[in-house]
Amino acid sequence: MNTMLRSICRVGGITNKLCRLSKSTSPAAVLPVSSRLPAVTFLPARHMSNDSALMSALNNEILHEEGAVSYDSSQPSDFTRSVEGATIILQKQFNNETIRVELDLNNNTELAPAEDDPEETPPQYLPSFKIEVSKPQGKLVFSCNYHMTTEEQNLDQFVISEVAFVAPGQEDSMAFTTDFGNLDYVLIEEFENYLTRRGLGPEFSSSLFEMSAEFEHHNYVKFLKNVRDFVN
Repeated sequence: MNTMLRSICRVGGITNKLCRLSKSTSPAAVLPVSSRLPAVTFLPARHMSNDSALMSALNNEILHEEGAVSYDSSQPSDFTRSVEGATIILQKQFNNETIRVELDLNNNTELAPAEDDPEETPPQYLPSFKIEVSKPQGKLVFSCNYHMTTEEQNLDQFVISEVAFVAPGQEDSMAFTTDFGNLDYVLIEEFENYLTRRGLGPEFSSSLFEMSAEFEHHNYVKFLKNVRDFVN
């Protein structure tokens, strides 16, 4: 994975969602955001009345977000992309199979803090998503994430947490789901090879993560502008 693009943290009372690292960083480097420089001077809230302090904070956050992050990400190859609210849906055909990837920005995995962290690090989150491989006989559903500790920051391969088989006509919620880590080691390896043969390996993992960060940033700026217009 080239970079960790964004992390959710709270600095100075204002939510600073995901932050793009410089392209000069190591391709596998992922660094949590611990501080940020203000893009412009904030007006002291105590000198304002009504909602003007909130409007000022929103405007400053918008200016910062629009100027602080740049993206050079591309969509995973061979997939078509659609968007439903805060969800990215990627889909493609592989022989007689339909492969669907669904990533919901509102369903993230908390990044485990470093054990030797002397300070209380604000919560940080990484994307979670699911992969469906469908055939007339049913479908396999893999629940995936980029869960790791801050000391294990390699995004070239996502982590599978659960796997389920859904029979034709069966609701996903009714299917038996097993913990992926409890499977036999050989079976785990072959499932990973199964996905890699379908274009769901390290390159896909890196591309999906960067695309999700760009999508999250776009939605965060849109959220700020919508709130600003509402307050105004």
